Amino acid sequence: MKHGLFEIRKEARQFIARENASRGTHWQALDPNLKIFVPRCAVALTVQWVPRTYGLSAPNVAVICSRTVDGSWERHWDVFVPVRLKLATPLHK
Repeated sequence: MKHGLFEIRKEARQFIARENASRGTHWQALDPNLKIFVPRCAVALTVQWVPRTYGLSAPNVAVICSRTVDGSWERHWDVFVPVRLKLATPLHK
């Protein structure tokens, strides 16, 4: 049984919405890599910023599963979801 990317994307977007509201920023969560295949999570997902020390070329958030369902091929996982600044929409006269 695999964990759905829709739920992973949803958690990333909710985290970014909270960050934007609390910090006055304008980040936007993009889609996770559609090739990702992870086992179903047995606990609530958590989300955090990926530290710069990971050496990624752009900001990402990590959606984290600390414990998967019994019998899974992995005991835990994290999926990095890229984020970017929202582009400002031009004003029309």
